[in-house]
Amino acid sequence: MLGWEFPPEISGGLGIANFNLCKALAPLTDLTLILPKTDPDLKIPNVKIIDLSRIKLEDHFEKVELKEFEKVIQEKKIEFNISPYPTYRKTTQDKITKERIAIKTRGIIDVHNQFSKSDLYGIDVFEKVNYYSEIVKRIAAELSFDIIHVHDWMTCTAGIVLKEMSGCPLVLHIHSLNYDRVGPDKVDWIYKLEKLALRKADAIIPVSKYTGDIIREFYKISGKKIFPVHNGIEKVKTFKSDKNFPEKLILFLGRVTMQKGPEFFLEAATKIIENNDEVRFVIAGKGDKLQEIIESGAYAELRHKIHFTGFLNRSEVEYILSITDVFCMPSVSEPFGLTALEAAQFGIPVVLSKRSGAAEVLSSALTVDFWDTEKMAGLILKLLTDRKLYKACVSQGYRDLKKLTWAESARKVMAIYARLLA
Repeated sequence: MLGWEFPPEISGGLGIANFNLCKALAPLTDLTLILPKTDPDLKIPNVKIIDLSRIKLEDHFEKVELKEFEKVIQEKKIEFNISPYPTYRKTTQDKITKERIAIKTRGIIDVHNQFSKSDLYGIDVFEKVNYYSEIVKRIAAELSFDIIHVHDWMTCTAGIVLKEMSGCPLVLHIHSLNYDRVGPDKVDWIYKLEKLALRKADAIIPVSKYTGDIIREFYKISGKKIFPVHNGIEKVKTFKSDKNFPEKLILFLGRVTMQKGPEFFLEAATKIIENNDEVRFVIAGKGDKLQEIIESGAYAELRHKIHFTGFLNRSEVEYILSITDVFCMPSVSEPFGLTALEAAQFGIPVVLSKRSGAAEVLSSALTVDFWDTEKMAGLILKLLTDRKLYKACVSQGYRDLKKLTWAESARKVMAIYARLLA
């Protein structure tokens, strides 16, 4: 299994999902997980973790040749706009020239510098993906395996190389697509790499039927090799905290980017205030739209009623959930939406975009088109005033979550493995 994000290197749901899936698969199969970097003290029984930031490259090769990915670049005419997540502001460094990529040998690459002294994304993410692929290829040549399982575009190149090298089936697990992050109109190098990998994969595991439909319709991939598997959710000890204000709290939690629809949350908030002044709103998270939201006219109207927290760590997320009355996820395109499940886990009713994977598994959620802020506001207002509806949503949410276990997700993944090996 080839991963990218993994605890403690987490910027979204990908790392959490990969970690929990590995734990659930561990009793069922022999698993080797190769990561750019992770906590050296992290151990999962029956999972061999190879941390590339800590290996001695001299033990594996003398020089790095970047031919495989060059071939992909040349054949697919990939553009080098290095902005995989909208949370990174574009700079003049975002363009990487072909000349820079065409350096074929660099001696022993200091992977510790590449993976340990900076985050896993940023403006040099292309080079990190490139290094990862070359090092994985050399390490995997010394391993015995039956299946190659990769997660999202960052590990696609390495997965394709290993498939061609070993002849083993390639499983591509899709947690998020370029389509979700930048919309259907931007066809950049990440989209082209995703499409290449989707074609090469022997089985594709999207985290929802919603994402599976996008792969089939937008990326033009046969539905015969698409097998959706919903994420599970880890049980946590939930609690309620006292607020230091009397108003009801309505929460937006996630990256403040186009994909997550924060502007629609803001529009709905202005409509709610018109009908009920006994409310407060929190936007928890950071992203490239945060400044735009703060500078907007809608924010000016709500200034005394809305709070921006910035990034929250795990304990801070749990605290904000413990004082929340209604959770709203107005995403434009949400492959799954783990935070909606976390809200339901804390006994919070959820108003959810129809364009989300979570809407497939949370029957308790009240769903709405992300652009219909009038209806979104109406549903939130109804939850604040209709106690019977509120309690029904909370109770059904608890029932929904009982079916969403990582053990069940792992069982479905194992069935896909068996199908390929048959």
